[in-house]
Amino acid sequence: MKKISDDIALALDKCAEALSIHELSRVTGVRIELLRRFITRKTRHVRGETWDKIYPVLRPYLTGPEESEEPPPVRIGRAYRRHPDLIEMFSDQKILLDAFDVLPDERKKQIVGELAAQTGPTTPTTSTALSPVENQLMGGFLKLSEEERKTFLDGILKEATEEVRRRRSQLF
Repeated sequence: MKKISDDIALALDKCAEALSIHELSRVTGVRIELLRRFITRKTRHVRGETWDKIYPVLRPYLTGPEESEEPPPVRIGRAYRRHPDLIEMFSDQKILLDAFDVLPDERKKQIVGELAAQTGPTTPTTSTALSPVENQLMGGFLKLSEEERKTFLDGILKEATEEVRRRRSQLF
């Protein structure tokens, strides 16, 4: 059931004036007596089937939004990327990319430089799904031992978490 608000009743009245109540009844397939009850507000609710018939004709006469929608949540960072190269990666690599993506560009370059200093000269990966900086990051990350990867990933995650918290505090 749909509640007939003042806006809907006013829109029905305008529509009936523009088309005539007989024409409105003919176009929608709703009885004249029922339309009169809606316009005079003797009835405050409309059944779903009746509303589905009336709404397409009534829509141009509605002044405000029919239903309030919440704005979509604010996204921090890029949306999920789908690419065959990314599917092949193990989870630590995917987590590293997501955390790395949140960081500012200058910090990304610093991290890649620090990683290159730690691992020595590395060959960047050749993934087309990644940017050049991300390919350099992955090349250095894969050169680390398992324990060093965990430590490196933990540090990046802490830094990315702080960055997200900082951005969120600026939003709200």
